[in-house]
Amino acid sequence: MKLRRRLAFSLIPLLLLVGGGEAALRGAGWPPARTDLTFEHNQPYWLTEPDLARKAFPHREMDSSFLVSTDARGLRFPRHAQAPAAGEDPFRIMFLGCSTTFGWGVDDEQTYPALVQAAYERAGRPDIEVFNAGQPGYTSFQGLWFYENVLRDYHPDLVFFGYVVQDARLAAWSDSSQALLQQDARFLKQTFLYRSHLYLGLRTLIDAWRIRSKERDESGHEGVHRVSREEYVENIRAFVRLTRRDGVRLALFDFPLERAGYTREHRRLVRIAAEELGLPHLDIQTEVEQASRTRELYFPKDPGHANAEGHAFIAERIQGFLNSGDLLPR
Repeated sequence: MKLRRRLAFSLIPLLLLVGGGEAALRGAGWPPARTDLTFEHNQPYWLTEPDLARKAFPHREMDSSFLVSTDARGLRFPRHAQAPAAGEDPFRIMFLGCSTTFGWGVDDEQTYPALVQAAYERAGRPDIEVFNAGQPGYTSFQGLWFYENVLRDYHPDLVFFGYVVQDARLAAWSDSSQALLQQDARFLKQTFLYRSHLYLGLRTLIDAWRIRSKERDESGHEGVHRVSREEYVENIRAFVRLTRRDGVRLALFDFPLERAGYTREHRRLVRIAAEELGLPHLDIQTEVEQASRTRELYFPKDPGHANAEGHAFIAERIQGFLNSGDLLPR
C-alpha cells in the first residue's frame, strides 16, 4: 500500500509538467497549421462534384474530353439509390480506387464498373448492383475517410480495395504529413492523441525530419511515397477492420498499369496482405502487360489510364473472378 502511494505521489510532478506544457503550447498556438507549403492537393480530402449529368471533362493529354455523371454524393455512373428500396435486397459490389477506377478519359458507360454492371444486366441478374467509388487522385489514405463518411451509407456487400497507383507515387509530402501539417480536423479527430499539442508538435517535428529523407523512383524522381509502405499495410488492415465491423466482404484489386514500374513494391505488399489476411485477391498485372504488347489498352499520351478497350479487358477479368469464386450470391 505504501509503495502504491509513493508511486502515485511520484507521478504528480510528471502530470503537472505534462499538463503545464500542454497548456503553454495551446496558449502559444504551437504548432501552427502550415499554409506556406506546396502539397500534391490543396486539402487532404475531396470529392468529385455531385449531381453531374454527362458533364464534359477535359482530357488534356489527349486533347479531347469525356462525359461524366455522378450521384448526389459524387460517385460516378452507374448510379443507384443510396439505400435499397423497401422490399428489395440487391447484392452491392463497390469498386474503390483513384482516377484509374473512376475512368479518367472514358465516358460513363465505358468504365470497367459500368461494364461489369451491364454484363450482369445482360445475364439477367438485376439483383446485382455495381458502384464506381473511384475518386481522382485518391490513395488509401483518402479511401479510409471516404468509406467511413460516405460509402458505408450505401450498404455495400462486397468492396474491392483498388488503391495502389497513387499510393506508390512520390510527392514532396506524404498524404498523412499534409493532413498533420495543415491540422485538418477530419484527420486529427481520428485519435485522441492528436488533441494533445505535445503529441501534435512531436509528430510534426518527426514528419518534417522524415520528409528530408527523400527517395528516388526508377525514373529518378525524388520525394516520399504519398502513402508509405508501413502506412499502406496498416490502411489495408484498417479496411479489414471497418468492413468486418459492417459485415462487408473485402477483396483486394491492385489496378493494373501498362507496366508495373514504380508500383511494384506496393503490389508486393498487396500480395503479402492477401495471403496473411486470407483475402480474395485479383492480380492481373502480368496478364495486362502481356496483352498490351500487342493491343492498345492505355492512352498513348496518358499511359497511366486505360482506354475504352483497356476497361473492357479489365471488366472481363473482374467478371470472371467474381463468377469463379464464392463472392456472389447464387
